[in-house]
Amino acid sequence: MRKALLSFWSLDGGEQGLGNAFLLDQPLTAFFASRQCPGTTIRAAMDWAIEHARTKNPVIGGFHSSLEQSVLKVLLTAKAPCVIVLARKFDQQRLSSDWLSGIHNGTVAVVSMEDTKRRLTAELAARRNDWIARRAGQIIIAPSEGGLLQQQSEQWVTSGLDVHLL
Repeated sequence: MRKALLSFWSLDGGEQGLGNAFLLDQPLTAFFASRQCPGTTIRAAMDWAIEHARTKNPVIGGFHSSLEQSVLKVLLTAKAPCVIVLARKFDQQRLSSDWLSGIHNGTVAVVSMEDTKRRLTAELAARRNDWIARRAGQIIIAPSEGGLLQQQSEQWVTSGLDVHLL
């Protein structure tokens, strides 16, 4: 089983993955957080992460902002299933020991959506976020006022996606 988990796989859109590809077939909850959030939002996000870690429902996200990374740490520590989506190709990322541990135990899938070496830009982040949102049955957002994430969340609501703000 370990060898299969450490083998790369591809999705129909050309994305590459590593880890438990079957997680993408599960009902996923997307988690997004702005780069800067007020304290009450941070507390609500961490409470959400703890509760979600207990229920073991699969979470998908880019886990790029500081708050998203903190939520991911809670989920990984609890061995909750996670799909981590990178905006760049794998060789541009160093997979952390926590991610590799999750891949080994079957609770993590890492998806690389772009075959680019460029640094993460607002455009790449927005494309990654849209890709994640389209695959989620529910979207949870820890927002701040203004910014690209708020604009994207408004577009997701308009397109009929199930969006909830913390």
